[in-house]
Amino acid sequence: MNPTRTVRLAYGRGVLDVGLPESATDVIEPVSVPGLKDEKESFLQSLDHPVESHPLREHLFSDAKVCIVFTDITRATPNERIIPWLLEYVTGIVPPGNITLINGTGTHRPNTDAELRRLLTDDVVDRSV
Repeated sequence: MNPTRTVRLAYGRGVLDVGLPESATDVIEPVSVPGLKDEKESFLQSLDHPVESHPLREHLFSDAKVCIVFTDITRATPNERIIPWLLEYVTGIVPPGNITLINGTGTHRPNTDAELRRLLTDDVVDRSV
């Protein structure tokens, strides 16, 4: 009998244990990289100093219409941090009524209200309604 190896796979917001034949299984572990010291400041700096482009502020003006597309619940994007920071940055120039948020679901089902609140925070959802 061929011994099996249990491999834990990230699945949704949890994990899935899968038994695979030991003789046919190689596991490559990710390399851990330390996080940013100040994630928000690094994000804002990237908006002000993008690679080979002008700062985002130079593309915004007071009567601009801005559309922000954010990933759906199936992606591991930290929308709950990024979107509030981006809104704070943009609304310093563009009025909130000129900003539209679109949930980029692609072929996935629409996210529920509870999922949107987890993705964006209650504050962002309540201001967007």
